[in-house]
Amino acid sequence: MARARIALLIVVLTGLGGNSTAEAALEPHRAAYRLMLVNGGRSQLLEVRGGLVIEWRLACDGWLSRQRLGFVAATEDGQGFSHDVRFSSWEALDGSTLRYSVRSFEGDDVQEEYRGQATIDPALGGGTASFKTPREEDVELPPGTVFPTDHIRRVLETAGEGERFVSHEVFDGWGFDALTHVTSVIGQARTVDPSSEQAIQDDEKRQAWPVSMAYYNVEQEADLPEFEATFLLTENGVLRELLLDYGEFKLDATLETLELLDRPDC
Repeated sequence: MARARIALLIVVLTGLGGNSTAEAALEPHRAAYRLMLVNGGRSQLLEVRGGLVIEWRLACDGWLSRQRLGFVAATEDGQGFSHDVRFSSWEALDGSTLRYSVRSFEGDDVQEEYRGQATIDPALGGGTASFKTPREEDVELPPGTVFPTDHIRRVLETAGEGERFVSHEVFDGWGFDALTHVTSVIGQARTVDPSSEQAIQDDEKRQAWPVSMAYYNVEQEADLPEFEATFLLTENGVLRELLLDYGEFKLDATLETLELLDRPDC
């Protein structure tokens, strides 16, 4: 199965500090989604039960993010399996530094674990990711690389300017090959009104854009992406109508609870 790049969705969900127009509207929040299997496709899955929880908080020096995606799947051959991914990070307000921790479980067993710190030199454009786990290793980041928070800031800026297409090289820390080429197609803005929804702590009408993101491995030439995500991206950084496409199967992620979190007094 393709990596469940949550960072992928940080790889969408994190905002950026500073004085940018996009940042002023982004809100720290905790969102919980219910996962369900979308019928059809090439999958042998019969059922998927699980959830996705995304929390990100604003600190005085950066953004703190914690995300967890987990599900139990039933298959046609009766075997079934479970999947559990946990991601946490801190990203500097200026987008220059990323500290990351990613763990993937199958049942109670850790399948993958990556920890380290990556830096980008604004003068040079590129940088280095220094892994500590599973082993010490440095990975060069080419000019033009951005971290997840800076990535979503750029997508929001593009949407606000009325542009419809943007692409970036994004590093999220998920492995030594964690550099991904992400293309984003942005649809026409519309207004969402969450005030009538239960367990949604947001009573304002907000502008939102349909977004489709495709993730490609930069080390492989491929016509088809490894992973795709489509969603409605609101101006305050909350994802709605989220669909995760792993190629062999798709998961619908329905927003069930949303809690807006306080900003720090710096």
